[in-house]
Amino acid sequence: MNKKLIWTVIGIIILVVIIVLVKSPKPVTNSTFTVGAVLPLTGPASLWGETFKNGMDLALQQKTGISIIYQDSKSTAADGISAYNFLREQPIDLTVSELSIVAVPLSKIALEKKQPLLVSLVAATHSSIVNDYTTRYYADPTSYASPAFTDPASPVVKGKKIALLYRNDELGNSVKDKIEELSKANSKQIVLEESFMPAEADFRTVLSKVKSSGADAFVFVASTPGEAVGIVKTASQLNIGMPIIESSAVFADMDTRKQVSGIAFYSSSYDFSLPDKAVDFKAAYLAKYGKQPNFGSAFGYDIVNLIDQCKNERQSLQACLTNVKSMDGAAGLATQVAPGDFVVPLHLEKVN
Repeated sequence: MNKKLIWTVIGIIILVVIIVLVKSPKPVTNSTFTVGAVLPLTGPASLWGETFKNGMDLALQQKTGISIIYQDSKSTAADGISAYNFLREQPIDLTVSELSIVAVPLSKIALEKKQPLLVSLVAATHSSIVNDYTTRYYADPTSYASPAFTDPASPVVKGKKIALLYRNDELGNSVKDKIEELSKANSKQIVLEESFMPAEADFRTVLSKVKSSGADAFVFVASTPGEAVGIVKTASQLNIGMPIIESSAVFADMDTRKQVSGIAFYSSSYDFSLPDKAVDFKAAYLAKYGKQPNFGSAFGYDIVNLIDQCKNERQSLQACLTNVKSMDGAAGLATQVAPGDFVVPLHLEKVN
């Protein structure tokens, strides 16, 4: 075989290979929208992680094209950041997180790395949590603090002097600042203002100060069931002699209320807790998990439904979220009060 024929044959082979490659089916790209969820699955706030995850999983049953990878924040900022970094090593389209102590630092990382983040159960100030890459779907400090000052049944409305106890973190300080602002606007005097550290267990000393403060009402801001139950039980044991108002919605969880059965107080709560709200969601949750849901479950459920609306907009995810002006979900009517900030209002309920 002469050289000319050899090169002709080689040319034909190359041409055939090129034609085969061009006409071969292109690899199918992954169309699944992947969510990385950094939740407190263990630690003092694990109630919120478990119920939020349950709500997400319940919504996921009704969706296609969405998958969720869960990581444990252990209710701490350091572990939350580690979980976030682990997830970001994988092909994640969006990260979801909850609790101010974890979500506030993550929002700064999300902004720096230009990675979309969706947070819930975070009542920090708008400026400390919402940015060009972070969207909140929950409530804000105003929503937490206002019911104590606006509900006609609230003891704060008729009283003049307030004793205030708050958790010394992003959540507590944000709500504390709003309570101070509302007190001034409504001619109330804060005669005692004390803070406690996260996961505090002994409230006897500080509540003894509350008892002797001369206040007409005692307002507190907690984050975990352990804190809220400890404060209410200790206040009852000390017979502090004034109405108790929780301005952080921990007792919006009905199982947490059962731990302080027989003690009368007031708590901010979502419309979700009303018996005629989210009836279908509550029934579906009970059927799947064998227990009643709380508002954390409802927010987890609603967030997956929000993601479903924007899952096909990977390149303009933030713009899509911003274009959703309101959503009537299981947790209640969420309205985008500012770009990237969905807020569900609360009301005041008398407990026991």
